[in-house]
Amino acid sequence: MKKRFLAMALLAVLVLSGGAIWHYCHSDIIPIETGIKVMKGVPVLMYHKVNPDSGAGGFGLRVTPENFDWQMHYLKKNGYRSISLGDMLDSFQHKKALPKKPVIITFDDGYQDNYRYAYPILKKYNYTATIFVVAGLIGKTNEFDVKKHLQPENKMMDWSEIISLDNAGITIGSHTLTHPHLTGLSDAEARQEIMVSKKVLEAKLGREVQFFCYPYGEYNESMVRLVKEAGYRAATTTKQGLNYQNTDAYLLKRIRIMGKYNHEKFIEELHKWDYTGESKEL
Repeated sequence: MKKRFLAMALLAVLVLSGGAIWHYCHSDIIPIETGIKVMKGVPVLMYHKVNPDSGAGGFGLRVTPENFDWQMHYLKKNGYRSISLGDMLDSFQHKKALPKKPVIITFDDGYQDNYRYAYPILKKYNYTATIFVVAGLIGKTNEFDVKKHLQPENKMMDWSEIISLDNAGITIGSHTLTHPHLTGLSDAEARQEIMVSKKVLEAKLGREVQFFCYPYGEYNESMVRLVKEAGYRAATTTKQGLNYQNTDAYLLKRIRIMGKYNHEKFIEELHKWDYTGESKEL
């Protein structure tokens, strides 16, 4: 009975997924990958809030700092190198070398907890990120969710926090002026959201804002065209998968990380995509 128990315990800590095998390190309970050596596609992780307060929202958009720390520790311990969206595009467009296991970390909306909780953890692991902020709500609240009773009120970062992150090497991108459903706007209204948000951020940061994120992941041909015309280098969606050299730069895929994910689910989401070829669509 004892031998059977030990065998079952050993099996419980071995995870087989897509050819990758993990074993648990007794010192910090971080699974160690032993199967994946080189990734063909680039994963872009999508976060929103990193906050310990349940009053900030449910575990759909909110990841606890403890869980976020574990996830970053997992990536670091398994040899993932944090790169920027610009690094990925430089590789795809100009053949610049990437690490064998790159990862890109992004945050949508620009909540104050990104500065208070997420950034210190990123800094701890020497990781970078891109934060897409709603330029018309800097220092205010997430009224786009509150008005629709989708999320409780959350404070957004103020300019001093955004500038501090920008100075620290965190990429600041645009998430429009007011976080509207772009596809429900006229082209003129959408252009205002897309172009003016870029100009507002650039005026405050004193640098070019190259990256855009479609609110709610909604886009169509007209919105993609407007993003290109506004001068952005690339844009992210909520469509899931990895990114390859032939991926449209204005329709970059991401992997959604939800607060309800336990450690095993995080690993599953990270590794359920095909690391040797095309992404496996859901």
